Amino acid sequence: MSADKPPPPAGGQTLRFPGASRDAALHDQLYRYAQDMQELLDSNNELEQRYRNLRESYDSAVEARSALERLLHAFRDIYLMTDRAGTILQCNPAAVAIAPASQLPGVYIGDLTTASHQESVRQLLERLESGGEAPAEELELNLKSQAGGNPALIASVSCIPVRVDGDLRAIHWIIRDITHMREAEFESKISSLVFGSTSEGVMITDCEGGILAVNPAFSKITGYSSEEAVGKNPRFLQSGAQDRHFYEKMWHTLRTDGHWQGQISNRKKNGEIYIEWLTLTSAQDDEGKVLSYIGVFSDLSRLMQAEKRLFHLAHSDALTQLPNSELLQDRLQQMIGLAKRRGEAFAVMAVDLDRFKQINDAFGHVAGDQALNEIAARLTASMRAADTVARIGGNAFAILVPGMVSEHDIGLVAGKIIGALLQPLDIDGREHIVGASIGVALYPDHGEEAASLLGHAQIAMREAKRSGGNTHAIYRAAQEAAGDAAPADGAARA
Repeated sequence: MSADKPPPPAGGQTLRFPGASRDAALHDQLYRYAQDMQELLDSNNELEQRYRNLRESYDSAVEARSALERLLHAFRDIYLMTDRAGTILQCNPAAVAIAPASQLPGVYIGDLTTASHQESVRQLLERLESGGEAPAEELELNLKSQAGGNPALIASVSCIPVRVDGDLRAIHWIIRDITHMREAEFESKISSLVFGSTSEGVMITDCEGGILAVNPAFSKITGYSSEEAVGKNPRFLQSGAQDRHFYEKMWHTLRTDGHWQGQISNRKKNGEIYIEWLTLTSAQDDEGKVLSYIGVFSDLSRLMQAEKRLFHLAHSDALTQLPNSELLQDRLQQMIGLAKRRGEAFAVMAVDLDRFKQINDAFGHVAGDQALNEIAARLTASMRAADTVARIGGNAFAILVPGMVSEHDIGLVAGKIIGALLQPLDIDGREHIVGASIGVALYPDHGEEAASLLGHAQIAMREAKRSGGNTHAIYRAAQEAAGDAAPADGAARA
């Protein structure tokens, strides 16, 4: 160190030398200026760094806000922002499902719901206003559409409250349209209910015919449980009554038209064959691809039995169970048609009981009914299976006898009938004897219509009765011309 220069003062003190005070003060002032400048530079650098940080935060916030806006714009769910009172401030394009975007700002959100759900919205707003949190579970609301033609929506709603220092400033609402989901659930429940409770058998198969599911009615009708049926082909139900051609035609119709209906015979688990009315339908997707086949069938056996029972009741005599007048007319018409086609003849016999009134008068109608049942049985036993025996009145019967035309044959049959009826009737330990008067009309000699044949047989029957009974008479035109008063030439005593 030079000897001309003194060492620097310790502790940063400024030394003052004689004759140099002015230079020292200037130096001191400059030194302070330098310090202040350095502090300003340091502060400026810090401000610049803070500015850069704020700018980066701002840019990030702007980018995040832009991304959020893009997200909300593309959001398929409805987004609404409301103030603390529930007044809509803004919405995304998806809100058009409720109303045009220009109409929603300023609308109270509760007014978008149906009347039954407005109270739920009010309670939710009160809960958020009082500092409560949004419900953990989404709220399900029915929204009434403000856009013309749009149906009401079933919506799942969640909300996010925005608070500043604990003060509620705004509420974000996310609204998801679940209408189709609820409708699908409802349809599924209804389908399950119908599938399980319908009295018709239901069978669902895959495209190859393997059974996927059956309902309880299927098991009740067929006797096969679900476990026994699922996985099998419906062929295991076939009775053999339909041939291969029948099933080929059925499947061709099903694949061509998408459905088939018809009557079919199947076999139950116990071996019983039953008749069913079957409807087959193909379930297809939007592109027409077959997904499965659905078979719905009802057992016609009981229905057919009931129809037979009703037919029997309508066409049978309540007491003797013989065909009544209506069924006799029907069979007589059929016999006339058949005889015309074949050129054949047949006989109509009218049978009236003799001395039957005495039983009713003496012993009452109960004894008379017993006698009629026994007489009906004897008449039936006297005739062939091809013949028809009918009760057409109190003690009047009629018999259709195909192929009988000769007077000899008529006499033999009439004699057999009268002989059977002359046998004593044992009713409550008492013997009763009745006889019969029989009139005969022949087709086509004595008429070609049912009414004329029956009328002529009754004319002949009355002639036989006037001849003393227990005999038969064949219709002669002279009988009718004489007012049914003269004995018939063909009358014969049995």
